[in-house]
Amino acid sequence: MVVFESRHARGFVGELKDDFSKFLLIIGGQAKWEAARREIRVATDSLVHIPAGLPHRQEDSPHDPVVLYAIHYRPSLLPVPLRQRLAEGQLLHWELSERMPLLARSVRSDFQEMLFEQADRRYGWEHVLCSKLLELAARAVRMCAEEDRRTRPLFIKGADSAERVARYALQLQSSFYLHQTLDEAALATGLSRRRFTEMFRKVTGQSWKQYIHKLRLEHGRKLLLQTDKTVTAAAFECGFDDLSSFNHAFKKTFGSSPQTIRQKSTARQGRALMPKTPSRIAQSSK
Repeated sequence: MVVFESRHARGFVGELKDDFSKFLLIIGGQAKWEAARREIRVATDSLVHIPAGLPHRQEDSPHDPVVLYAIHYRPSLLPVPLRQRLAEGQLLHWELSERMPLLARSVRSDFQEMLFEQADRRYGWEHVLCSKLLELAARAVRMCAEEDRRTRPLFIKGADSAERVARYALQLQSSFYLHQTLDEAALATGLSRRRFTEMFRKVTGQSWKQYIHKLRLEHGRKLLLQTDKTVTAAAFECGFDDLSSFNHAFKKTFGSSPQTIRQKSTARQGRALMPKTPSRIAQSSK
């Protein structure tokens, strides 16, 4: 299984037949999909499932190409009943925003969590991905089976404000470099600015600004220690627009300037690459 974000070029058209199944969540743009004599049109918050072996055609809007999250997976990862139900539906399509705004947000959050786990690769990350895939597949089959979705209650994870803020804080670990205002952050969790600020400090022990600042600096330090990126590149990649601000904040947090860390890291890498010379053996006899 692999999870990734895909951004299509203008005028993208694809004739596909894959040996893997896939869930696709549209996060921007518009497109038309055709398969098994069925045509669907997708836009933001459309969720699509395509089973392995199904020939299909995708044609993006020429002026508004698709941006999507994708999960490509081997069908054998799912229990047989779920696998069969999804395959029977051929090309499946749900407009999540029409069902409930919180559902669209919850599914998007699951994709983002899978992306983070895949990139972070902490112990057990493969099991987290498999459990999320299983949950998404079960939810998809349930949505297929609903006869009247208006009369059925729907449990959405994160409906509680504390849980929504906690999930948002987790997502920040893989999106801290993006520029977002406090108002936009509050809106992403469906809370007022004041309520979001209170809940974020309660959940993380830090203010929203402090939390993002720390994540950015830690990532910048990691880049300087583990890669050959310049200080300027590291500052840009971790979300700083101003190099002097990055230098000042970095030294205040870690006690050394970014340039000093960069030089020490380069020196260590250079020593590691130097060929070892055999020590001289004294030939004198006693």
